[in-house]
Order: sequence, then structure tokens, then C-alpha cells
Amino acid sequence: MPYLVRENLFLGNIGDAAEVIRNGSKKITHILCAIPTKEIKKVYAGGSVGGSTSVGDGSKTYLLSDKISYSLERAGKDLKLERMGVPLRDMDDENLLDYLDACVDFIDKGRKKGSVLVHCFAGVSRSASIITAYLMRTEHLSQEDALGSLRQSCEFVCPNDGFLDQLKMYEEMGFKVDRASPIYKSFHLKVLEYKMMKVLHGTWRLEMA
Repeated sequence: MPYLVRENLFLGNIGDAAEVIRNGSKKITHILCAIPTKEIKKVYAGGSVGGSTSVGDGSKTYLLSDKISYSLERAGKDLKLERMGVPLRDMDDENLLDYLDACVDFIDKGRKKGSVLVHCFAGVSRSASIITAYLMRTEHLSQEDALGSLRQSCEFVCPNDGFLDQLKMYEEMGFKVDRASPIYKSFHLKVLEYKMMKVLHGTWRLEMA
């Protein structure tokens, strides 16, 4: 059962999302999925990555790995569902920052049209980080205050340390990813450096400090 965070905004896990997709919902019209494509396919379809898969009453959704994906799907009888997917792993070294503006904009637009469910696999870290960023921007809250407010609705949420660091950067940039900012440039340089380390040495551990 998803948790109501704000009017027309819910936080949940992959089971909550699967229930909406299979059976429809009178409340939820938009889903933001914050898990890699492989996990989506494993739970929704049990198939291999790539191509299209049937969901709900047989409509098609196209799942694209390594990039943001959008789809308009049938969910239950005569219902339409708009879904956005971002391929995030729940790891300290994952680059959440580059997805935040797109996620926040999707939630904002979705709440104006209906209700939005934000989910990851367990509903603890990835989805919580995205909703925290949304509260930060729309309610002008610090990272700490936004997370504290979210925990009043879902006390178990716990973004990983890497996501918390990036949410702090988001706050310092004024709740908008500013690619001209020294904060962003420093962060992205570290991302590129550690990607290169992964290629050269087979390891990649992003230190935010």
C-alpha cells in the first residue's frame, strides 16, 4: 500500500506499482519508476531486457536501458497511465543528481493532472531521495528539513549516503541542477574520473567528500 506524502503524491515500492499497472487505480495516473530496466522486466514481465512487454490489459510499454524512458499505457479498464523510468541503482556511487530536475518536473506536472506514485524496489532510498528533492524545491526546504518532513509520512525512508550528499549539492545550487556551477562541475569531474577508474581497474567507488 503506497504512502500518501502530499496531496496527489504517493511513495511506494515495486509491488505497489505492479498492482496499479495490472489492475489500474482510480487515484494514480502517473508513475515515476526509479529502478534499472532489468529490475522492471524481472518483476513485471519475467523476461529479458530490451524490446516491449505486455502489461495490464495487453498494452505495450517500451523500456529503454541507460536513459530516461516515457510510456503511455493502459492500466485496467479504460484507464491511461503515464510512466517515466530512470535507471538508478541504490548505491552510494550512483549519479542521482543528473536525473533530479527531470524527476521533479514529472512529479509537478503529474500532480496537476492527477496523482503520482514514485517508487523504487523497496520504497526506501531511491524513491525517497527523489521525493525529498521535490519537497526541497517546491516547499523551499533544506535537505534535512525535507527528509524530516517525508519521514512524518514514511518513517522508514533512508536514502543512502551518496544520495544525501547529492541532495545537499542540489540545495546548494538553489534546488536546480546548474551545470555551470562549480559544485556541479566538481561533482561531474569526479563521476568521470571514477568511470575511467572503473574502465582501467574494474572498480568504481565515488567519494563525494
